[in-house]
Amino acid sequence: MLDGLFVTPAVTAITEALAATKATGVVAVVGHAKLAAALAAAREVVPVALSARAARKLPSAIPALTSVEPSSLAAVIGVDLATDADWEVTIRGWARVVRDGGTIVFVDRGHVHEASRRALCGGLTEIEQRHAGRAVITSGLVSHLGTSLQEEASRTVSGSRAQRPG
Repeated sequence: MLDGLFVTPAVTAITEALAATKATGVVAVVGHAKLAAALAAAREVVPVALSARAARKLPSAIPALTSVEPSSLAAVIGVDLATDADWEVTIRGWARVVRDGGTIVFVDRGHVHEASRRALCGGLTEIEQRHAGRAVITSGLVSHLGTSLQEEASRTVSGSRAQRPG
């Protein structure tokens, strides 16, 4: 996705996005070892879902976000969400591990409109886009409020069905 020469502008844009959302704490970088290494120079980073070769170079790498506690990260940074066929599952998995008010950032080559559409449909708020060469960096805040209300409504409906006489 990003060649070695083009990582620096993307890292700069990602750093700006994290600063704009006041994201402090541990950040996960999914699927891109060079981004993880570059961002680790300034903050605590957990590399996720790297190739076997890249994971050997970054000993703190984990195979998937499933082992991360829910709502425990300040941000998740990923690549190629605008071209991912399973983007809804992906963004839901990323949002699960980001705390309420935390940030999701994704880096894509081109696909500006699709990236913003997927951020909106994925439930992110305060969406911003930055450009770094041909890369588009889309960021937004995670809100677990809607999820909590949906779960509560579901429990209420389930509970009221159980109390009705048959």
